[in-house]
Amino acid sequence: MKLLLVPALIASFAPAALADFPFKQKQQEFVTRKPDEVAHTLQNGTPVERNNLALELGILAPNPSRPGADSNSPCVDFHHVEQRPVKLRAGAENVVLLADSPECDSLYVAVFDKAPKSEWRHVQTVRLPSNTQRPEVSFAELIQLGVSEIVVHKETTRDGGGAHEQDFVVLKLIDDRLEVVMNATERSEITLMNRTPNEDDNLTQTQTSTFDLLKSPPNSAATYRLLEKEVITDNKTTITRYRVWTWDPELERFRPTPFDGGDARPAPLPAKKPAPKTPSTTQPAGDKSTPPSAQPVPK
Repeated sequence: MKLLLVPALIASFAPAALADFPFKQKQQEFVTRKPDEVAHTLQNGTPVERNNLALELGILAPNPSRPGADSNSPCVDFHHVEQRPVKLRAGAENVVLLADSPECDSLYVAVFDKAPKSEWRHVQTVRLPSNTQRPEVSFAELIQLGVSEIVVHKETTRDGGGAHEQDFVVLKLIDDRLEVVMNATERSEITLMNRTPNEDDNLTQTQTSTFDLLKSPPNSAATYRLLEKEVITDNKTTITRYRVWTWDPELERFRPTPFDGGDARPAPLPAKKPAPKTPSTTQPAGDKSTPPSAQPVPK
């Protein structure tokens, strides 16, 4: 008799145990057959369609009480939405949606990966603050030919309290996640009020950096390095220094090293047509700071 009761007890207990299980099931991935229709719905869909789609893609408005954090409210108003076909990983096909929302003070970067059955799987959405200036997003093959990284210029990370900062950021798709593989200050300005009653001017320190592509030496881990020229102005004193950012395959990020650039600028790009021959010139003595050929990082 007892053996007959055991299966019945298990059968009656199982549904209740599963219903009260404390862990949530894994959220189902968002898949679409037409990324262009996703972009169209975000910009021109009904309020309900835009609300549901924004929740599915993780397009969330910023939290007004916590700068830099997201809220639980979806962002549903967009000034412009565009899609970019690009390869972010070897052997893959990707589409990146750029959704600009002045109402949410944000630029959203949504990445889709080509999946079987002609479907596109949503991988991740990254929010870039744009309350003071819209970040500039482009794509560049920095590490491996045919595979692009997401390059972000002028990402505002601080604005207020006498301090303003914009960053230069490189995002790389590693496995199924966008990782920040380089982050450097592109422009900053700090203003200090009068220190003593006798000083009637403010102390201002600014820093501006520009980034150029440098072709890597043979057998390097990446196609390009990045040459940073940093100009620091402290009141009336200006200092210029250089760094070279090189890809580290073990850490999977760019690492900086000092570069003795002096006051030299990157060499201009070669002309498409060969220039007429001119008499050779001799480089002035002491000028040994000319860096290798470089070109600006795409914007």
